[in-house]
Amino acid sequence: MDPVKRVGDFLRDNVGHLTRPGNASYDATSQHWFVPIYARTEGGDVAVGDVEVDRDGHIVYAPSKEELIARLRDRTAV
Repeated sequence: MDPVKRVGDFLRDNVGHLTRPGNASYDATSQHWFVPIYARTEGGDVAVGDVEVDRDGHIVYAPSKEELIARLRDRTAV
């Protein structure tokens, strides 16, 4: 199971094509993968959250589309 591919599929199905997964990191204590979510903007990609994936490829936690939009607004506000 590739956590980055799993998150990419999840993002396309649930959030939209203007998001993409970053490089996964593995937490040995929880035995979960953490994959950053990037939103594509005119100024470049902006990190807006993380998806947590277990060893079997199940999404343990993912922020909602609304949460990601709010975070993007907060991070790109001038």
